[in-house]
Amino acid sequence: MKPPRSGNAWLGGWLVLTLVTGCDNTPVTADPPPDLTAWVDPLIGSLGPGNVVPGPCVPHGMVKLSPDTNARQGSIDAYEWANDRIEGFSHTHLEGPGGGGNGYSQISVLPVVGDVPANLKEAASLFSHDQEIAQVGYYAVTLLDYGVRAELTATRRTGVHRYTFPQSDQSHLVFDLEQNRGMSLGGFVEAVGEDGLQGWGRYQVNPLIGLTLSETNPGTGEAQVYFAARFSRPFDSVTTRPQGDSVAAVVAFSTRRDEEIEVRVGISYIDMEQAWANLEAEAMGRSFDEVAEAARSEWNGLLARVRVTGTDEAELTRFYTALYHSLMVPADYTEDGRFFCGADGQGRVIADAGHRYFTDNWAIWDTVRSTHPLAILVHPEVVPDMMQSLVLSYQEGGWMQKSPWNALGDARVMTGNFQFCVVADAYRKGIRGFDAQTAFEAMRKGSMEESDHPLSEGLCGYFNQGTPPDYVRLGWVPDECDIDQSASMTLEHAYNDGCVAAMAQALGHEDDAAFFRQRAQNYRNVFNPEHGMMQRKRRNGTWVEPFDPTEMRGFTEADSWKYTWTVQQDLCGLVELMGGNAAFEGKLDELFAGGHFDMGNEPDFHVPFLYDWVGAAHKTQARVRQLMRDEFSDGPGGLPGNDDAGATSAWYVFSALGLYPVSPGVDEWYAIASPVFEEAVLYLGGPQRVRFTIRAPGASPDHPYVQSARLNGRSLASPRIHHDELMAGGTLDLTMGAQPSDWGTSICP
Repeated sequence: MKPPRSGNAWLGGWLVLTLVTGCDNTPVTADPPPDLTAWVDPLIGSLGPGNVVPGPCVPHGMVKLSPDTNARQGSIDAYEWANDRIEGFSHTHLEGPGGGGNGYSQISVLPVVGDVPANLKEAASLFSHDQEIAQVGYYAVTLLDYGVRAELTATRRTGVHRYTFPQSDQSHLVFDLEQNRGMSLGGFVEAVGEDGLQGWGRYQVNPLIGLTLSETNPGTGEAQVYFAARFSRPFDSVTTRPQGDSVAAVVAFSTRRDEEIEVRVGISYIDMEQAWANLEAEAMGRSFDEVAEAARSEWNGLLARVRVTGTDEAELTRFYTALYHSLMVPADYTEDGRFFCGADGQGRVIADAGHRYFTDNWAIWDTVRSTHPLAILVHPEVVPDMMQSLVLSYQEGGWMQKSPWNALGDARVMTGNFQFCVVADAYRKGIRGFDAQTAFEAMRKGSMEESDHPLSEGLCGYFNQGTPPDYVRLGWVPDECDIDQSASMTLEHAYNDGCVAAMAQALGHEDDAAFFRQRAQNYRNVFNPEHGMMQRKRRNGTWVEPFDPTEMRGFTEADSWKYTWTVQQDLCGLVELMGGNAAFEGKLDELFAGGHFDMGNEPDFHVPFLYDWVGAAHKTQARVRQLMRDEFSDGPGGLPGNDDAGATSAWYVFSALGLYPVSPGVDEWYAIASPVFEEAVLYLGGPQRVRFTIRAPGASPDHPYVQSARLNGRSLASPRIHHDELMAGGTLDLTMGAQPSDWGTSICP
């Protein structure tokens, strides 16, 4: 049994949440609030493709202080459960990325007892999961080769380390500025007084993009990270040594048995002076335990915006861990009223003008589907700044970035322009406080124009920044433009057009709304009625034959089975193309029965909910429950694919609540599925401003089917609910049963 922390009310396995509600529907929570961080296990998703960050951070923190295991250079991310050695504890990480060569894991610290080898890779220490603890705001592990207990916590811009050493006159803390998962471009380090250290490392965050786009000046993907470190006691000596293309500092101490040495490290992307300022403002004057408690408390306040009632401890752990992972990124890179932005390719420091700067959103192709829609519900006060950060990328670099990072240039990762859908979704759901007109200007430009890049013919979906001219001229992306992704790119740009149309409509640009609404029908250009599926097409309008729906050629990370459903802007139009509700339902059945569905990748995320559109809501309920049961767990291998900046975790959160935003940026409806919990209370619109309750008495694995639904006492026939209805507050009552029912009228036609 997972022990609750102090402050939890616990009775017979039930999490008891006491709430007092005022007549204006503004809730007042019990004091003290429940400690929901006790249900978070940061190691879920650390085995296999999840690539999560097990170390401590605060919500949207710039610093994610976490262990780096002995993965190869250029690996996807830093920590892999199956590895047996720790190379160091570094301060910058991405949450759940895919791909490879992501050059984070920067500014590494490793305790070493005895001689420090010349090649620091050889200093990596064995560790055991039996002596490892990962909690919200705290991580600890024993480095078995050195007998050192390492403990970590973090603030928004600093990492706090505590190391317990054995007795030795050769105890060291090694700062390795070369280590990262991309490419080191150099570094500098020096002692400051008798207990300080400062320096910087320079990195190529994505060597592949840097090589391919080498004509950009000074190159795309370069990042310089500054640090300032203060030790809890004077060191005996500091020596520097070359390390690959960079440098390392070996800080030496003589230690007593079980002597604790703390080091606090401020990180900055502006300069070393700012790194010292970040360190002083956030990490000094408080004990290690006080910093850890502050991080835990901040997380608990955010997690408490979604409170669920249930008896299944594994389910509570899966749910709150998923909520935790979904709120780690994008990261807030604002430093003392200003920030570094590299979107112009040169980089400069900008005054924040009242808007925090969020980036590390790798990639919006993933996060548009779940991470960002969940933030609008759970953490809306940060969303305006996230949107303004996208606007800034356009103002600085000429294109609204689709995969923002805190490095020079534009990452250009993945296909389509889903950043447009993120902006439209936020605006249409009532988010204000950002420059919406300039955002639309960027959306319109990116929908009509394309930048020059070296793969524009043959692989035009790679490294692009706007929309391929072929799509604008023909209405589809032809095979000659991109032999790998042409069909899926057509579908994505058509969906993006639907988002641009929705944004134009909301802003009163009627002509643009009509134009892009019509262009959003371009998905029909790659629908082959002979097969009833999407297919590659040439510039002359002929199909690329032979057609194999399981072939990945023509589809980004997928095939026609997976991408045929990417028509969120006009699902009823797709139903009609397929021959009506019964045919559409049968095609969905064939998809799942044939094993074509992929829970591990984002293009399929919305598909299980599509039965709601054709009057077969019970199949959505059964399928989503089955996916949650079979594809997710509360162990290290608990994620079916890359977490992708919290996208996979956010899918789980939505699904466990029984809701899912099928068409972000186009409409504001949530499909209703099958809630896992008997009751879930959502505090929406900011810190506990509006309360919306989902009640599903008897919800359980053997009672997954909705028999009837009532919204604020009114019978609900359709299996969906509008965002405005959530934000108005109230209660959705679902009657659950063991057998499928005919509840849920068809959304189409």
